[in-house]
Amino acid sequence: MVSSRITEIVKKVAGEEFGFRAGLVVTEACVNIVKHGDLGEEERIEIELSFENSYTKIVIEDASREFNPLDVSDPNLNNFELLQKGGMGIYLIKRCSRKVEYAYKNNKNILTIII
Repeated sequence: MVSSRITEIVKKVAGEEFGFRAGLVVTEACVNIVKHGDLGEEERIEIELSFENSYTKIVIEDASREFNPLDVSDPNLNNFELLQKGGMGIYLIKRCSRKVEYAYKNNKNILTIII
C-alpha cells in the first residue's frame, strides 16, 4: 500500500514520529476518498510528498465530487456509538497535522497536509 511506502520515506528523512503521522494521514484521506467519493475506475488519487525546512508536506488530489473535509465537525469523543459510525478519519488528519488546507480547482479536490 502507498501509505506504508510514504511512512518509510518520511521516517528516513524526518524520523519515526513524522513517518507514522504521514502514513496515518495518507491512509485516512485515501480511505475517505475511496469510500465516499465517486471516483471512476480509471481515475487516480495523486499524492505528492515534499520536505521543507522542519516539516513534511503532503498534497493529495482526486477528481471525485467536491468535498471539503475541513467543513466536517469534530466527533464527540465521549459518545462511543457515534464514533463507530465514522468521522474519526478527518479528526485524526487534523490532530496529526500542523496545518491542513483544502481547495477545489480544475474539478479536483486538493488536500494539503503539513506535518
